[in-house]
Amino acid sequence: MKIKPNQLNHHLAPLAPIYLLTGDEPLQLKECADMLRIFARKQGFIERTVLTLETGFSWSNLENEANSLSLFATKRLLELRLGNKSPGNEGTKALKAYTDNLPTDTILIITADRLDASKQKTKWFTNLDSYGIVVQIWPIEISQLPNWIAQRMNHYGLQASAEVINMLAERSEGHLLACSQEIEKLHLVYGSSHITTEQVAETVADSSRFEIFNWVDTVLLGNVQRSIRQLHGLRSGGVEVILVAWALDREIRNLSHITYELQKGQRQEQVFKSYRIWQNRKTVISNVIRRHPNPKIWQQFLKRTLQIERIIKGVNNGNAWDELQRLSLQVSVPINLLKSIL
Repeated sequence: MKIKPNQLNHHLAPLAPIYLLTGDEPLQLKECADMLRIFARKQGFIERTVLTLETGFSWSNLENEANSLSLFATKRLLELRLGNKSPGNEGTKALKAYTDNLPTDTILIITADRLDASKQKTKWFTNLDSYGIVVQIWPIEISQLPNWIAQRMNHYGLQASAEVINMLAERSEGHLLACSQEIEKLHLVYGSSHITTEQVAETVADSSRFEIFNWVDTVLLGNVQRSIRQLHGLRSGGVEVILVAWALDREIRNLSHITYELQKGQRQEQVFKSYRIWQNRKTVISNVIRRHPNPKIWQQFLKRTLQIERIIKGVNNGNAWDELQRLSLQVSVPINLLKSIL
């Protein structure tokens, strides 16, 4: 059964045996997963095992976990993180075997990046859809963002005029994680109160200098020196490297798809609409596409983001911050200079 994120709380009692959370909006994805974990914990699902689909992963791990007895509790959560990968033939068989013999007192939570229409027709997806709950997470439309911001502020006891809400909406450019962080900062600074445009401007000015998404846009614009300064600021400011890596990976992944569609002859305006490129970001995206129009280049960049992810997880050796700077330089420079730093 397919549902929207705001419907999830209506599908928790009783808990379904399987939940598939899919989408490319990290805040909603995280909050849906947290909601499931919290509710399941209250129902006695204390033990938690996490499996990540990456190089070297064996699908026999899923079968072993499904058939193993819990050491610490009679109920447990089993989480399977697919990321941007598909299960393939081996994974499809493993998931089919799992649903054919669902383990008792076990909830399986699967998280995955956005699954397009073709992937939703695969056997593994349709099988999970028939046995569990599929939560499809999409970026919030620009027309819905002000209402989302108002509800978020109300949660923290904050009141604001339409002007303040629009100010936050314009600054966040649809990035819910960044917008949520700004609202939390406003609450920390001013408490539960009425927020003015002056307060937003002051708080934003203090926090936005090295803000993650501004850094990404600086990279895409090709401003090398400024991007290096911003990344250094993020690093020294205590920002988690995984958030910075996610932001760059998300942009590279989208540009890989966008340049592929453009290479096939699709109109740029239509492609931008499909991938929800906001009006005030069209110049940024157009700029980097002119610099790197070949989708194969973006595929190379994407491989680099996967290597960085492995470093962050401790699978590979290296410094994730240094690799992020190297990759950002590769994205920033023109194609004729790219080979010298690849």
